[in-house]
Amino acid sequence: METHLTLREHDTLVRGEVTAQGEWNVSTLAAEAFDALQALLTDKSGELGSVATPTKFSGKDALKLTQWVGLIRTPDGTAVEILPKTHERPGSRHHDPVNSLRMSREVLMRMLVATDERFRAAPPADLDPARMPLFEMLLRSVLEGIKLAVRRGVPHMYVAVQEERASFKGRLDLPRQTRQLPQRRHLLHVQYDEFLPDRPETRLTRLTAQRVLRLSRVESTRRLARELLVALDDVPPSQNIDRDFAQWRLERGHVHFAPLEGLCRLVLYELNPLVGGMAARAQAVLFDMNKVYESYVAWLLREQRPKWTIQTQVTEAALGTAGTQRAFPLRPDLLITTETGRVIVADTKWKRLKPEKAPTYDIPNADAYQMLAYSGVFQAQQAIKEVWLIYPHLPGLPESLTPIALPGERVLQLCTVRLSDSFPMAPGASAS
Repeated sequence: METHLTLREHDTLVRGEVTAQGEWNVSTLAAEAFDALQALLTDKSGELGSVATPTKFSGKDALKLTQWVGLIRTPDGTAVEILPKTHERPGSRHHDPVNSLRMSREVLMRMLVATDERFRAAPPADLDPARMPLFEMLLRSVLEGIKLAVRRGVPHMYVAVQEERASFKGRLDLPRQTRQLPQRRHLLHVQYDEFLPDRPETRLTRLTAQRVLRLSRVESTRRLARELLVALDDVPPSQNIDRDFAQWRLERGHVHFAPLEGLCRLVLYELNPLVGGMAARAQAVLFDMNKVYESYVAWLLREQRPKWTIQTQVTEAALGTAGTQRAFPLRPDLLITTETGRVIVADTKWKRLKPEKAPTYDIPNADAYQMLAYSGVFQAQQAIKEVWLIYPHLPGLPESLTPIALPGERVLQLCTVRLSDSFPMAPGASAS
């Protein structure tokens, strides 16, 4: 029987049984699944070393999760779902677990839909985030993306066909025809080009729909997969995934199929628990919430402040120079230019502010020093020098946080984004 474990960022995952009781942020995982998970996350040749840190808990091997969220599947069928928690009131997942789970999944999917082109087709309303694991929501998002593309037309291409038939079509294959047996001389060997949907992109798409049908346990998702397979009935499934991905090429009229490449890779590589018929090591689809949140805030600003210019991760500036070389490079998360030409420098912080620590809310000194350095470089010629730190809004925080005066007539604005709202308001409503 498959095991499904739901965790939050910064939780602790322990191998086997835990002796300590009452630890709300500690979960256990069977030894075999834990070992597979640890091997994946601590593999020095991989890119997931920052997802969890090996540690000990009550003398047992443990993993301390970081800010990464998503899904990990181990070879024995165990699914570990890691959800964001920064937007939640501390303890809410235990006092109100159903709503807490629903909110976490809704927040994550909303942010992914806005920031990751693979999920631009939002999950439909019939999926219940309170009961639907992230794995199933990802599978349904894949099918929704395929459905949108298929509705706009399945790409075709001319394919060379050789066949033996009773009527003439195309051109005669003379060498084969001259070797035709006497009893089959009434049949013609012909060659012709036929406009078919059999091409690398469509073969991978069909195989993806087949895999989703096999992986999903939700009937509405399985029904949609079957409908898509009917629409792709003339397309054979891919027999060589690596080769077809290498040959993925779309002409100008088929660009609506471009987003499917990422979706197909997601299912055929990352979510697929089998590779070549052999049990695979643990598979992971993970997202760094620091980057997701930064991209989401940038998206909100672009959507709600269309006259502003929003740049992310600007790298051309430095705090100083050493001869002809730059010294102490700067890279603010957001560089905002309003319609009046005023520059605002902002950093996004996927962290909890502490309402009881007003007026600085326990913001590290280093963050304030960093914003002061940004202002000195990017706002040197500007009369109004305003910098922002943008956090998720938490229950208990005031609607508006008191600005902090910095040296040189600079102002540090503490902004928050209500992630629980269906349509969060971007920061800086009054800026111009």
